[in-house]
Amino acid sequence: MSDNTRIYDKFEYHLEDTYCVDCLYSTGKKRGCNRSECCCEDIRADAIANGRIERDHRWNKWHT
Repeated sequence: MSDNTRIYDKFEYHLEDTYCVDCLYSTGKKRGCNRSECCCEDIRADAIANGRIERDHRWNKWHT
């Protein structure tokens, strides 16, 4: 990227975004996943490598 490139939508996945419950290919606890390998493995590894384990739940500060 050049110095003049602007990034408008910079979304970073966290580890909690890659849970199998939220996956499109998950068929439940009994049958598991339809795929031979996890489609979120690269996202999960990137989140762990960059320390994005949990989100900062700011709304908890106001509601507790």
